[in-house]
Amino acid sequence: MYKKIALALVALVLLSAATLGAATPKSKDYVYVFSTDPRSFNYLNDQRATNTQHITNFVDALLEHDRYGILRPALAESWKTNDDFTVWTFNIRKGVKWVTADLEPYADVKAQDWVDALKYMLDNKSTLTYLIDGFVKNAGAYLQGKITDFSQVGVKAKGDYVLEYTLEKPTPYFDTMLTYNAYYPVNGEFLKTKGKDFGKVDKNGILYNGAYILSNYTSKSVIEYDANPTYWDKGNVSIQHVKFVYFDGKDPDSLFNNFDAGVYVAAPVYTDNEALFARAQAKYKDYIFRARQDSTTFVYAFNYDRNAFASPADPTKGKSPKSDKAKEDTKKAILNRNFRKAIFFGIDRPTILAQRNGDVNKLAAIRNSYTAPELSFDKAGKDYVKYVEDALKSRNPADFPASFKLDDAQDPYYNPTKAKAYMAKAKAELTKQGVKFPIELDVAADVSYTKGMKMDQSLKAGLEALFGTDTIKVNVVEMDSDNYDASTYYAETGAQSNYDIGNTTGWGPDYGDPYTFLQTLEPVVGALLTPIGLDPVDEGSDKAAATAIGLYEYAKKVEAGNAEYKDYSKRFKLFADAEAQLLDDAIILPYMSFGGAFQVSRVIPYTAPRAAYGADEYKFKGVIVSDKVVSLAERDKYRQEWEKQRQAEYKKLNAGK
Repeated sequence: MYKKIALALVALVLLSAATLGAATPKSKDYVYVFSTDPRSFNYLNDQRATNTQHITNFVDALLEHDRYGILRPALAESWKTNDDFTVWTFNIRKGVKWVTADLEPYADVKAQDWVDALKYMLDNKSTLTYLIDGFVKNAGAYLQGKITDFSQVGVKAKGDYVLEYTLEKPTPYFDTMLTYNAYYPVNGEFLKTKGKDFGKVDKNGILYNGAYILSNYTSKSVIEYDANPTYWDKGNVSIQHVKFVYFDGKDPDSLFNNFDAGVYVAAPVYTDNEALFARAQAKYKDYIFRARQDSTTFVYAFNYDRNAFASPADPTKGKSPKSDKAKEDTKKAILNRNFRKAIFFGIDRPTILAQRNGDVNKLAAIRNSYTAPELSFDKAGKDYVKYVEDALKSRNPADFPASFKLDDAQDPYYNPTKAKAYMAKAKAELTKQGVKFPIELDVAADVSYTKGMKMDQSLKAGLEALFGTDTIKVNVVEMDSDNYDASTYYAETGAQSNYDIGNTTGWGPDYGDPYTFLQTLEPVVGALLTPIGLDPVDEGSDKAAATAIGLYEYAKKVEAGNAEYKDYSKRFKLFADAEAQLLDDAIILPYMSFGGAFQVSRVIPYTAPRAAYGADEYKFKGVIVSDKVVSLAERDKYRQEWEKQRQAEYKKLNAGK
């Protein structure tokens, strides 16, 4: 899932919450903020979290996570797979209705709805086909026009309430893919009636079968949901009304002030305003907690084939100050491994993140691997990320010695000595190519996002101080939010990405396997190609850039790992070799996750769905809001109860296998 850093302002409340059987709902309303308008409700053609966070509350999937992280029946009452995990059969829940925004019944939810959804995605070359092509049998052949008969694609309605998927190859984690919108249903008749207006951002743009209905949306003003009274599982919906009010980032302290006034259900407690932090500590000393880090990974990455030097929305905005010669020299530098290594070893992530999270929390959100920790484990319980750690030490022991750790919330990368040594090598190589120093790196900056601006200025100050302005010059190119978004997160092609190095985007896992991260940077279908300035090779001119940085070699390693499904240790070693290449060749630099900051909240912890992947993390179903702030002592009590119940649930689950 394609994520944006500013989304953290919305996500933090959901992350602070994962239904207590004995808990009694205290409030029917949930009020907080949003910082980016949804651009589309076409959930069959969109992977941006700014849209998906709403859709997952409107449309249910086959399966969903409970508060323990266990996959449970949703629109599928039960499911099974054959011995080699190539045929999956789902019994669809009877009596579930599609309804309009006015709660008028439209149709029953049936197995055909998943068939129609998949056909629509392939026919329209959806951005979500990376989750279908290579997974569902013949989906790739149909997508490429090698076959034209959709009935040969591996999705079938075996009656009104039996759905069957046939896969290209054994995929034991296929059930984990079903909580993301690539496998959501759609009513075919409604889809046909709406045409190009399907998914328009208003309450009538889609049909609903989920826990909530969109009741109000005004751009850069308000988003509101109401609980769906026709919902099949309404007994597990506590919050009856959700309201997001627009927050432009200019006054970060207003979040806490509105919480303190009883308006918002939760808020970050920033430490950079000493007076506000002191006031918060005085009143909420026994209530301030640190949110856990989630599964999202944000990265610093270069634009490897930059073509835009002004905002694609308005060419008079966001213009690069560089000369034509400087533009050419920057591209040559970015394609040089030693230069990239120098920059990445020279980025002081704790100091940069202190601008966002405060000095006391500067380490709390640091992420050091691309694939999130605790996403996947081998049969012996070893975290996949530890395989990556081993692979880095084996691949390059000079840079990644025996003491090197990829654990979150610490910085194993920043090393000024190594950075300067790599820069000396890069200078020698690039000078021979006719490159003139200093190399200028443009950073796109949103003037309305105060903390983001401070982070950009910190990056500039750190790199220029370390290397000297005769070697590196960082241009902070200021833009309003609309032109910034058009240049970064909402760039529609790699050619529209208007910056040289950025930290705007990241990835949240779509399913529970490392492949969900690693496939995103494959040069043909990678979902994160656009943020690094690339497009699928058959559509753009960036094949040379992808080759230069080793993405084709990387993709071979990823696919070798994905072909191994029986031996998870072997699978993880192959994947880890690929991820180690990403990190050692400085193609991306992971830098943060959501979470880690101080917060206060009235959301009862451990009531929200606990999901390391997919879209369930954004669901309000199950979440309970208290009429008072939850204390640290209460949090600890909830945690102990949750852990005890979780162990019992997993024991029960394993006993049934």
